[in-house]
Amino acid sequence: MKVEDCIVSVERRTVGGCLDLGFVFFRHFALPLMQLTACFAIPCSVLVWLLGDAMRHDVFVPSMVIFAFFSMLASGAMVATVGPQVFGVPISVRFALKSLGKRALAYILVGTIFRLSGLCLVLPLLFVMAWAGHLPEVMFLERTSFNQISQRLSWLGKGGGYSRNVGRLITIVSFWLLFAFGLFMIFDVISGMVFNAPIVAGTLVAGPDWWDDITSRLLDDPLVVVILQLTLWLTFPIVRLAWFFCYLDQRIRNECWDLELQFRVESIRLQEQSS
Repeated sequence: MKVEDCIVSVERRTVGGCLDLGFVFFRHFALPLMQLTACFAIPCSVLVWLLGDAMRHDVFVPSMVIFAFFSMLASGAMVATVGPQVFGVPISVRFALKSLGKRALAYILVGTIFRLSGLCLVLPLLFVMAWAGHLPEVMFLERTSFNQISQRLSWLGKGGGYSRNVGRLITIVSFWLLFAFGLFMIFDVISGMVFNAPIVAGTLVAGPDWWDDITSRLLDDPLVVVILQLTLWLTFPIVRLAWFFCYLDQRIRNECWDLELQFRVESIRLQEQSS
């Protein structure tokens, strides 16, 4: 990657700045990003629906496992094409899927190990992903060899990067959940008002068991679970872009890209003056 080809300003950013840039980037490239997201969201939703129809109850937990797997794949594919776009290469869904396919087995293996270690060990998943969360960038953008992945992830955590990632993950995930919940409530209201078919709110009856009714719908109803995942998929590109820009910010901090860019601009200016 050549820093002078970067289409975004090379500067340090807060997590709020990364979220803002994620919105701006999504606005400019919404169509290809949603096409790419659909390549994973559609099979994920179909599989969750079939699973829910077969199980009839306790659908939520296995459906979220399925979502975690497909979102991991979508994350790798998105980074594979968004990274080059930031440096001047147009987004290509075909290129993203092809890049994912080339390293899919290694990526799935390493990504699954990291996620399982966060769930099974004493450390919560959040603290593991603060270290390993930039695995897609390392594998698909930097094309780091398999035996150098852990060293590269550790390098990205230097200079306060790890503690910074912990706070950023909390902020981005909280924003994602609130954003998705807001969309779910909008869908619920529209479905009830336009189609007279409310999803959750309009089906509840006031009484002592209202909380049990809500949890039952969320855990057991395949339709509710699929719509919940739909809202997560619709908001996924923005939060993933924000996390990608957190990666760029960390590289700027560690590699002093901003200083390098200033040196190159000054060098060009001096060359023009001497000519």
